[in-house]
Amino acid sequence: MFTNYLKIAIRNLMKNKLFSGLNLMGLALGIAVALLLLVFVKEELSFDRYHSKYDRIYRSLAKVDYGDGEETWATVPNSVGPVMKNEIPGIEAQMRMWEFNYGEKAMINANGNKFSQENFFWADSSLMEIFDLKFLAGDPNTALNGPNKVILSKSVAERYFPGMEAVSQTIKIENSLILEVTGVYEDFPLNSTLDAAIIGSFPTVGRMFRALTWDNSSFETYFLLNAKANPRTIEKQMADVLDKYVPKDRQWQKFALQALKEVHLHSAEISDSYTERSGDPQQVRILIILAIVILVIACINYMNLATARAQQRFREVGITKAVGATRAQLAGRFYLETAVLAALALGIALTLVLLFLPLFNQISGKQFDFKAILSPQVLLGLLGLWAVVVLLAGAYPALLLSAFNPKNLLQATFQQKSSGGLLRRSLVIVQFSASIMLMICTVLFYQQLNFIQQQNLGYNPEQVVAINMAGAQDPAQVATFSNACKSIGAVLDVCQAQSFPGAGASGRMVSRPSNLEETFPVGTNHADNNVLKVLGIKLLAGNPAPMMDRVPGDTTVKVVVNKMVSDFLGYTPEEAIGKKATNLFGYDRAEIVGVMDNFHFQDLHQPINGYAFHNSPSEAKSYSLVRLNTKDLKGSMQQIQKVFDQILPSSAFDYVFLDEHLDTLYRREHRTAMVVLVFSCLSILIACLGLFGLAAFTAERRTKEIGVRKVLGASVGSIVRLLSRDFLGLVLISLVFAAPVAWYFMQNWLNAFAFRIEIQWWVFVLAGFLSLLIAFLTVSVQSVRAATANPVKSLRSE
Repeated sequence: MFTNYLKIAIRNLMKNKLFSGLNLMGLALGIAVALLLLVFVKEELSFDRYHSKYDRIYRSLAKVDYGDGEETWATVPNSVGPVMKNEIPGIEAQMRMWEFNYGEKAMINANGNKFSQENFFWADSSLMEIFDLKFLAGDPNTALNGPNKVILSKSVAERYFPGMEAVSQTIKIENSLILEVTGVYEDFPLNSTLDAAIIGSFPTVGRMFRALTWDNSSFETYFLLNAKANPRTIEKQMADVLDKYVPKDRQWQKFALQALKEVHLHSAEISDSYTERSGDPQQVRILIILAIVILVIACINYMNLATARAQQRFREVGITKAVGATRAQLAGRFYLETAVLAALALGIALTLVLLFLPLFNQISGKQFDFKAILSPQVLLGLLGLWAVVVLLAGAYPALLLSAFNPKNLLQATFQQKSSGGLLRRSLVIVQFSASIMLMICTVLFYQQLNFIQQQNLGYNPEQVVAINMAGAQDPAQVATFSNACKSIGAVLDVCQAQSFPGAGASGRMVSRPSNLEETFPVGTNHADNNVLKVLGIKLLAGNPAPMMDRVPGDTTVKVVVNKMVSDFLGYTPEEAIGKKATNLFGYDRAEIVGVMDNFHFQDLHQPINGYAFHNSPSEAKSYSLVRLNTKDLKGSMQQIQKVFDQILPSSAFDYVFLDEHLDTLYRREHRTAMVVLVFSCLSILIACLGLFGLAAFTAERRTKEIGVRKVLGASVGSIVRLLSRDFLGLVLISLVFAAPVAWYFMQNWLNAFAFRIEIQWWVFVLAGFLSLLIAFLTVSVQSVRAATANPVKSLRSE
């Protein structure tokens, strides 16, 4: 019987080539899109799960209370790790990491070559006790024991020492520190929060942090808890330990724990995280919903077209029932027909996925390969998708067709009295509601991203290049480079700075003079007096020139603060000049010499807080910021590199343009918008395939009616309107349902930005117009074809 049913199913599919083709194409596209998105989501949810002890690994967080708000940092003082491990029995191991020079790239000399290296960390040797590192060379038990040792990732080792054994070689860091390579490890996988390319032994920099302090929160710290330890209990014990070592009136931070499995997707509100692989739970939710919506749209196509053609199969069902077939057997037969079509669609979908995988990688920023798609887990998921499609798409056609009564079905004038027409209209509404919702979301995504790009940042990043000077041997070398740059015609001005907008800064706090317990966060940046001119920041009061003046032995720190700081202190910009920025650098060391206008030194997800440029030597000025005025950026950069190589011959030339760096801050949003745009277009295409099929069926069913109307003088336009108006009405109803849902989702997404657009009414009108236009063009293809057909042929049988 199964063989007979299979033959009948294939025969019916071949008999109705148009509708089978539309179903096949719609299901294949739906499954392909769902598969790609689910592979993306699978990787996002798999972060750090490969560590054998991942469920016992926790990251320590610092919760900083500013009086009128709280921030959460991923970094804590260097004392937290060792002290908490010694004091709390539930902590089995601890590991501290410090990002090289607070996140700057390292200038490295290795094997006679110079390199600019990012993702360089110092770490405790207990790293291997907590995390799973696959060593390819060296002894993991001793590789980070003691000072002046370093382990390299496989890719870095091959780059530094091609064709050589890296272990026992040496590398020189910024012309001073020599490290011995004691191990080579497999690169961290792409679904790892840790992304260190080089790891140096923590004792190497122990001289900088030899004393355990509770003030300098610069260290990411991970704990391995005992199997029976309760993380909430550990947090309470950490608070008790803090009380033991730090008086209550000096406790400006509290400590908490974050499970490693939550770090990737739940760190959006946590600042100062070392990893660049942070995820977005909202993006994951969006993609899951998108995959479900597109798959449902494809299944609805099948149900629509299958039920639309039900009346053409009623005699076949009636005869089969009359000779003794049960309803269950008929339902199984129609399910088998769906299964055959879905299996064909599955094969086409897998081919499409493999074909367009490079394009998807480019859009999503991932690096999936064929192995990722053809892995047992994904193939099992693909089989699950097939089962879902068969059950979902085949359910209503099977139940509807198998329920026909043979007593009525064998009547020549039978017309099925059912809710099939109402169901088809409802399903079309669901399809286009989903498509219109995605269309609205796409428009608003791009509006917000355009708003970000057009936003007045308070400074001018255009044609400003930040050149890494970490490899300079002394300040005199940096000054020589600056003077040499000024002789280049395209260079307008040069300054030295610790950092630049969008690249972070040191975190400090300022206190209100009238109440020292009221504090305000301030990002600080060691820079010279040219920084405002180079960045194009407006000076409201004062003179930044004294920032360059440092009298030997003078402990006063000259600062130029933004208006947010002066407002917090209770001064106008003019009144602030000469006043102290209390507790910014000690109680009364910081003297305000200038007040600048507020500017966006972080991305637009964050509100503008306090910021200050200063002349304290507590941080190195690692960058030369050069403002250019040229149409030949490439030629100008070649001139600057020539000067750099002459003055700093042992350092790699590493630079970034500020405007390009700003674009990277919104890379995640750009990728989400691009993914939603591409798959929204595909969802609309799938919906239109179904609409095209329904229009073709409607035109076929009303062929004789159209012939009669043409004979009686109806025009082509009137017939097109007749066949189109029902479908266009359904699209309008879809807009009514889609608009509030899209508004709700986009309001939540936009709330993640401190600076955002307001949703305008015309977006919904535009989406409605476009959807009507697309639907009209889709339906009119069949309508015009039916209206222009020869009425003699359609009436010949009457």
